[in-house]
Amino acid sequence: MNSNILLVDDEARILDVLSCMLTELGCNVKTASGPDQALDLVGKETFHMAFVDNLLGPMEGLELIGQLGKVDPDLHFVIMTGNPNIETAIHALQQGVSDFLRKPFHFEDLLVSIDHVNRKRELDQQRKILMSELELKVQEKTAELKQTYLSVLVSLSRAVEKKDLGTYGHSVRVGDISARIAAHLGFSSEAVEDIRAASLLHDIGKIGISDFILAKKGPLNGEEQAVIKSHPEKGVEILKPLMQFASLLPAILYHHERYDGTGYPAGLSGESIPLPARIIAVADMYDAVISDRPYRAAGTIEKAVAELKTCAGTQFDPLVVDTFTAVVLNRVEVVG
Repeated sequence: MNSNILLVDDEARILDVLSCMLTELGCNVKTASGPDQALDLVGKETFHMAFVDNLLGPMEGLELIGQLGKVDPDLHFVIMTGNPNIETAIHALQQGVSDFLRKPFHFEDLLVSIDHVNRKRELDQQRKILMSELELKVQEKTAELKQTYLSVLVSLSRAVEKKDLGTYGHSVRVGDISARIAAHLGFSSEAVEDIRAASLLHDIGKIGISDFILAKKGPLNGEEQAVIKSHPEKGVEILKPLMQFASLLPAILYHHERYDGTGYPAGLSGESIPLPARIIAVADMYDAVISDRPYRAAGTIEKAVAELKTCAGTQFDPLVVDTFTAVVLNRVEVVG
């Protein structure tokens, strides 16, 4: 059979008899006379199944099975008992026991039990493979759906940028810069792409703001400023029904928070602001300075960098500013 089997019983005679029977069947057998020895063996070796007596002195066999299952979730159990009852059976099933072996038992009973456990092990392995394949397919379809939604939403964002004079291509550039910063800070490839996606959508809330405000050449009045400042929350309202973008929402909502706590919409400060939002804030400001706007001409790279450094510790996270200047700066081109 080539099965690795653990026998747990506090009666040496039973261990000897069972061990001989199983060895004759070609099994590799280890024995334990108590819970501590059994836990030690399972922690060191891999067993296909364990036969556990339900009465082990200070500990019930079912309690030990629960502990062994935590050490090795793939281990299958047979409970040995001389007094089976409904309560024990229910408790055993809850603990994941595969079979019962009633004492005294015969050689044929042992064969049937091993065959039953092996069939259950095979079915469990097939189930895990199927679940793994299904999960992979679900992940693939989820990724496809997310990409489809993202393409549509980015198109909407770019439509907003056409109205908000001087910002066309802004979100794409912010996404590129944010992704570079995130990668250098040690984010996983998946997290980097999430930050890029959040950057692409960070201004989507402006879709509901009038063209008059977005394209206004003069300074905004208080009411108009309040409307502009509502765009992070409006963006979250737009994206919230799409569960594929749930992980992006904090970065979008808080990308106008300031490191000193004077930003909006929540007045968060320091590290209470999600790091992706702190990254987008730096990339957003840099691209805004070097781009033409209705109310001013584009500034130089030097001006943008100087402003970032001046505002490090007040408006921006100093670590993100340092990362930007060290890693991104030499690879960014002015886009007028």
